[in-house]
This record gives sequence, structure tokens and C-alpha cells, in this order.
Amino acid sequence: MKVVAVIPAYNEEKTISEVIKRTKKFVDEVIIIDDGSKDKTFELAKKQGAIVLRNKKNKGVGFSRRKGLKKAVSLGADVIITLDADLQHLPEDIPKFVEKIKEGYDFVLGERDIKNYPLIKKFGNFWLNFLTNLICGTKMKDTESGYKGFSKKAVKKINLSADKYAIESEIIYEISKHNLSHTSIKINSPTYIKGVTVKNGIENFIYLLKRKILDL
Repeated sequence: MKVVAVIPAYNEEKTISEVIKRTKKFVDEVIIIDDGSKDKTFELAKKQGAIVLRNKKNKGVGFSRRKGLKKAVSLGADVIITLDADLQHLPEDIPKFVEKIKEGYDFVLGERDIKNYPLIKKFGNFWLNFLTNLICGTKMKDTESGYKGFSKKAVKKINLSADKYAIESEIIYEISKHNLSHTSIKINSPTYIKGVTVKNGIENFIYLLKRKILDL
């Protein structure tokens, strides 16, 4: 079973080498999508032996994630793991995702422990999670988490188009739309670093609502 990690990165020269080194212990290939970085992210990722795709200019995490998923399938991946390049997502959790895919699930969502997150982040996460589940007809606890596991079947089934952070909610929508089997796992969460802003959250909800209306 071939496992491939997909990691979008934008100006992550401080962490990119470490995240690749640690991720390579648990996967067969690491794909880095350098989203128009202005620092040494591209050079450092190449040096660590990752497969590096490069956007000439910043296109967004959604665009980069879609590009990486497509590349992973072309490499013959059976399991695809998506995670962030800033070590918010610990690579040591990857085996948990792989195990669930091996059990037969098509999609695995990593649930963060957000108790140490800023109050505004907790509030925004709660409401966006609630609204995403309402639109998608799901009961997932952390729909905005970018740490996800996919079977090859799931990646081939879902139709993604979001370029920005709305990709997270759109994935949940597509998983539900295609009745793909899914589960969640607890992941280790370091102290909050960065994430979706309130503005991003509103944009995500509007994007998801449009998707739902267009599919009626």
C-alpha cells in the first residue's frame, strides 16, 4: 500500500526541512506544493528529497492542495495524507490515518484539541463547524482541520474547485455528497500557531452555500 503525503507550503523555510524529515519516516513519497514562496522553501524542500511542485505566484491553499492530490494519484498512491508545513500537524500521527484507511474507510478527519486556542478562534471554529455540518448533513467535530487522510477511491470521486481555505469545508461536502465512508481520529495539537480568520470563515460558509445551491 503506497502512502503519499501532500503538503502545501508558503514561506515556510523555518519548518519545511523538519516537516519533510519527520514525514518521510511514515510515507513512501512527500509532495510539497510551494505556493509562490519568496523565501528558501523551494530550495530546502528539494534538498530534503521531496517531490516539489511550484506555483509561480501565490494561488492559495485550496489550489495547492488540489494540485498535490492530483499528483499523488498520478504516482499510484493508495493512501493520501494532507497536512500543513508549519508543524501544526505532527507527522507522527500519520500511522493513525493509514490504519483507518486500511480498515476500509475512504476518508479520515483529524480532530484537533483546541482548548489552548484563542477564544475568538474557538468561537469561530464552533460556528463554522456547526454550519458546515448543517449544510453537509454530517456530524464531524472539526470540519476545518487540514489534517486529513484519503483513500485513492475518495480522491478520484470528489470534485474540488476551491482555491482558498474553503477547500476544507468543500472536502466535507464532497465526502458527504458521494456517500464515502468516513471517520475521525484525535490528533496531537501543539499550541495554536495560525489558522482560518473570521473573514476566511465567512468566505468559506458563503462558498459552501453556493456549492449546495448549485447542486440542487
